[in-house]
Amino acid sequence: MPGNIITVSKRCEIRKATLDDADFIIKLLNQQSFIEYIGDKKVNNHHTAIEYIERSFLSPYKEGLSAPYIVYLQSGEAIGIAGFYQRPYLQEPDLGYAFLDDYTGRGLAFETCEQLIAIAREHLNIAKLHAITDVENHNSKKLLKRLGFEGNGKIFSQSPNKADCLFTYYFC
Repeated sequence: MPGNIITVSKRCEIRKATLDDADFIIKLLNQQSFIEYIGDKKVNNHHTAIEYIERSFLSPYKEGLSAPYIVYLQSGEAIGIAGFYQRPYLQEPDLGYAFLDDYTGRGLAFETCEQLIAIAREHLNIAKLHAITDVENHNSKKLLKRLGFEGNGKIFSQSPNKADCLFTYYFC
């Protein structure tokens, strides 16, 4: 497995993405649950996956901005993405995550996000952290509440016609 490990949990390693993650990104972003709850990113071949990795992962790394990471099992298998997104409409970062369906319901997202919240607490110098989820994504809303996020109303983050749920985690 490539280097650039950000943190390690009991069962997972969270590391920076590389261009070698293109096949995994294609698989994750074309999963029906990803398209339904997050959206169709139009990443359906190696070329568009490379562009997506450069734009969504590598560019923020270079600029020192909040960024997402690849989540691996300790065995070396990529299973999801999780990390921080700086949205233009939010003052603080947004904790985002998506996992392959085969790895949901096992506590891996909780374990990963718990590690990332600890990183935010220690290194991001922020008073709060946001999370946005589709109104219909009941599992994600349940996970956010379990992590200590509080519901903070609705937000029109992707479309003026469709509201998402905004959650906030307060460090104070």
